[in-house]
Formats: sequence, C-alpha cells, structure tokens
Amino acid sequence: MKFIHSQLLLVFVFLCNIRQIRSECSVEPGINDDKLKLIEPLFGQTRTVTDGENYEYEFSFCKSLDDTSAGVTQTKDDTKRVLGRVNATSIKNGTDWIFLTYKDGDKYGSHCNSEKRQSHLIILCNPGTLLGEVQILEENREKNSDCYYLFEVQSSVACVNKSSFSFGWVLIILILSIATVYLVVGFLYQRYVAHAKGTEQIPHLAYWQKLGGLSADGCDFICRCQKTEEVRSYKGLGDDQLGMDEDEDRDENILPM
Repeated sequence: MKFIHSQLLLVFVFLCNIRQIRSECSVEPGINDDKLKLIEPLFGQTRTVTDGENYEYEFSFCKSLDDTSAGVTQTKDDTKRVLGRVNATSIKNGTDWIFLTYKDGDKYGSHCNSEKRQSHLIILCNPGTLLGEVQILEENREKNSDCYYLFEVQSSVACVNKSSFSFGWVLIILILSIATVYLVVGFLYQRYVAHAKGTEQIPHLAYWQKLGGLSADGCDFICRCQKTEEVRSYKGLGDDQLGMDEDEDRDENILPM
C-alpha cells in the first residue's frame, strides 16, 4: 500500500512539474497558444554552446534558466547577460521548420539604440533526432533597431507537418477501411452462413448489379455525344412492287371462256 502511495505521489509531482514548465513559456498577445504544442517534447531541454570568443550561450526550451525568466543567456568570465526571456515568446512554423523567438532581454550598452536584446532559434526538420546541438549563426548588432542573436538546431518536432494527413486523405482512408471491412465480413457471412457459391458470395449482389446498371444508364444519358439514328417505320409493299397486275393477267388467261 505504501509502495502504491509513493508511486502516485511521484506521478503527481511529475505532472505538476510539466504544468510548471508549460506555464513559463508564454506567447505574445495575438499569437496562437497552440503553436507552442509543436515544441512540447522539448520543454525543459537545455543546450550550451561556446563561440570563438569564449562566450558561452545557454538556451532553454520554455523553462527559465534563472529567477528572471531567462530563456537564453550569454556568459563570459563573470559577466552574464540575458538575451531573451521565456515569458516573451514568439513562434512561427512552416512545412519543415519552426522559428522560435525570445524577446525582452537585457538592454544593449552602446549598440542598437540601447534596445532590449532578442534571440531567434531556427529549428530545422531532422527525423533522426529529438534535439541536436545548438549552433551560433549570427550576432547582428550593427543596426539601429531589431538587433538579434541567431541560433540553429535540428529536431524531429519540426517534421510534424510532413507526416500529418490532410482531411481529404483521412476521409479516403476511412472510406477504404469501411469498404474493406464490409466486403470481408459480407463475403464470410455469405460463404459460411448463407452457403452461397460463386458470385453470390458478394454481399448484396443484386443491389450492386442494379446500381451498376443505373449508373451505366446515367452515364450513357449524360455523356452521349452522337444522335441516335431514326427508326425507319415499316411500310408495306405495294401492288406494283409485288407485280400484282402481271399475275392478274395470267389468271385471266387461265380462266375458261
């Protein structure tokens, strides 16, 4: 009993932690919250990468790295800067990519008009890995505004749209599945219960034959391109065609005088 109670407690704590992770990543107003579900398998994951100048970058997926809701940090020696926060998240996606943005980072000193830092992460489709290593692509701070840090990572979560079926395909698969079950079950019933033979084993054979005939008649009526030939009315043969005058003359010659 104690073992079951401890297991239930662990499950409860696990669910609470998941809920906490989800609540830390909030999108900006006007952004659909459902887009966050695309990266849900990555919640709580972190990656660290170092550039050529010995700056260490730490990236987290929808979980704060510290008590300031930091989602991306840059560290060198004893200096640490927040490059974006999880409570200012923006997300976009395409057929094989996801574009994740953390905004509201620490302000620049003398660059970009002292605006707040932001970081972009491009997640590219890679079915073979849940989360690869983060790479640094660019730090753009030579502009007057909209400066950014650009990162890239590969993950299978970006492939979700390639494997999904459209409504049309779902409908086709459903119809084919129902038709297959109908034919198999109907055939078995006709063969082993009704003891039918030959084509009579097809379920509702008479109905399908009638339907096929009606369909053929409808297609013939709609798609008929040539005019039907006029039915020539029957005309009887005249006396002139039968040579009646000549026969009458012969009969008169035969009669006695």
